[in-house]
Amino acid sequence: MHTLTKLYAKKMFRQKLIYIFFACFLTASFCYSFLISSPQMEEMLNIDIAIVGEENFPEFMMRFYIGTVGILFQVFLLTLYICNEDRTKMLYQPLLHGVSRGRMIKSKVLVAVGMSMIFVLFVAIINYITAFMMWGYSIFEIEAFMRTVVKYVLSGAYMSCVTLGMIALCIGTRNTWKTIVITIIYMILDSFVCSTNVLFLKKIWMGYYPHLWMFSYEYQEIPFKDVIWGISIMVIYGLFFYRFARNKIKKLDF
Repeated sequence: MHTLTKLYAKKMFRQKLIYIFFACFLTASFCYSFLISSPQMEEMLNIDIAIVGEENFPEFMMRFYIGTVGILFQVFLLTLYICNEDRTKMLYQPLLHGVSRGRMIKSKVLVAVGMSMIFVLFVAIINYITAFMMWGYSIFEIEAFMRTVVKYVLSGAYMSCVTLGMIALCIGTRNTWKTIVITIIYMILDSFVCSTNVLFLKKIWMGYYPHLWMFSYEYQEIPFKDVIWGISIMVIYGLFFYRFARNKIKKLDF
């Protein structure tokens, strides 16, 4: 691994927000797994524990992370990680030892995207730990377990694409609050697009595919064609976000 990439990875892991967030997520997941098992909560939440519990619990919980919680967590973390460096002039100052700004932003992107995949893994571990405490080994029923693993991997791909978009926003706006506001607008727009009946719009919208995978095919296998098409759309968006960030970095003044 490149020295600069290692440096940025260490800097990312020093962010206290990461540990606070996952401590809160662990607590919430733990409490929720027990609350949904009570008859009163089943009636209040209008859920069926036979459907959302046991081997289906980790898949059921994932929707909260990729739908709202994870995206908000990522945008706050990335604005601290990138916009703060822009404010302190670290993002575009001349670099020592001949390291280019292109190499610098590439390392930042690699770390941020890698972290988004690792965070999905953390979520999976947390959900399986809490599910195991509640239902024991029944959560590892092979068919449900493999289906859930595939959905977590696909969710990680989506979160990586969202992360690239946030990086592009951070560099493009060079403002923390603008980045956060635009991200919230994206989430509102995502909800609208996923609920609309305009199929063409859905097909070209990157946020439609995690919704399709986690809701339309909830507790079911995802058809291969929907996986391929969704990943292809995300790759196109991801490349666009990356090129946009690289071009913006080249235009920054010394």
